[in-house]
Amino acid sequence: MKESRNWTDESHYALNVYEKVLGIIGIWPLNAGEFTSIARCCLAILIQISTIGSLSLEAYRQCLGTEDMMEAFLMDLSSVVSLSKLLVIRLTWRHSYVLVTSIIDDWSMSRDARQREVMMRYTHVGRVVSLTILYLGYASGVSFLFMAVPFDSLLPWLNATKASDNDTVATTYFLATYCVFGSLPTITYTCVLLLQVVQIFVNATSHCGNDGFFFGIAMHLCGQFEVLQMDFAGIEAEERTCKKKIRMLIGRHCHLIRLADSFEYAFNMAIFAQVSMSVLLLCVEGMQLIISLKLNDNIAAIKHIVLIMTMLVQLYLYCYAGDQLEYITGRIGYSAYDSPWYNFDVKVMKNLPMVMLRGKLPHQTTAGKFLPMNLFSYKEILKATGSYLSVLRVMINV
Repeated sequence: MKESRNWTDESHYALNVYEKVLGIIGIWPLNAGEFTSIARCCLAILIQISTIGSLSLEAYRQCLGTEDMMEAFLMDLSSVVSLSKLLVIRLTWRHSYVLVTSIIDDWSMSRDARQREVMMRYTHVGRVVSLTILYLGYASGVSFLFMAVPFDSLLPWLNATKASDNDTVATTYFLATYCVFGSLPTITYTCVLLLQVVQIFVNATSHCGNDGFFFGIAMHLCGQFEVLQMDFAGIEAEERTCKKKIRMLIGRHCHLIRLADSFEYAFNMAIFAQVSMSVLLLCVEGMQLIISLKLNDNIAAIKHIVLIMTMLVQLYLYCYAGDQLEYITGRIGYSAYDSPWYNFDVKVMKNLPMVMLRGKLPHQTTAGKFLPMNLFSYKEILKATGSYLSVLRVMINV
């Protein structure tokens, strides 16, 4: 699909990370209609379903106690959200396609050095944050592997007593599925471990790939709205083409509004799934943290603190991106007012009030069409979670 559009070095820099990561699980919008992309997506969905099935059964059986059940529940919830993101991005790929192609087209347009600098600044921020999310996600997946690798079972020569192929091995799994699989023969056990490696990899790719894709697209839209502000503020009344330029900028404003709507349609349900999971995990992990501190279990307390901080950072990125887009889209009216409109022809001047009026209605990215993603919502979520944990702490200490 690259050959069909005018890719530049800048557009490649802006999109190559998302193309590689989302292409692995078959949801890269430019390849959405290809058979290989559909096959990869179907395989990723099946892998996620298998993860949810095994972890749900583990949480239901509870054969190893509360700690094992909670570990299975948390990973199960993460897999459900990961599957939700995978399905939403795949089903809304036409909106994502419009957004991706707009990035390619924006970088292929001729712009002055100052505007390209603004665009590159936002692109760089989106790329750095996306790579950081991706690296941390894969590092978290690798930590699952190293914490549970049964080296003594996989490397028999480390044992004083050698085991035959038909002997059973210690039931150490990468995911909390001890009640589901139990003790298995070596070959079957190895196959289960390989399956769980793939499950962890798909989960991390779906989570972090979609989060990074969302943040990168949001930053590019912010850059385009800021460039539009510069264009409005830089209009000169003396130009003979003033009327034509204002008409072009109004058309550009309408185009960016449509892109912002596509952005909302493409991601609002994925954001809803993420916010729901984050709020639930904050409450559950907060409860576990309070219990761990009461029992003086410092290791478990540190683990819960790390998970809580991870959820807060992930939620903050969604709220920050939405807040930035809301702020910049609300500044368009001020930029139009900063232009020398008082020197325009009356016919030209009549076009600006509509731009200012639309600028008073900033675009909001929402979670499921009802919760705006901005820093105010982030503060309210923290307040509600803190209130819940305060009441819970009092109840536990009674």
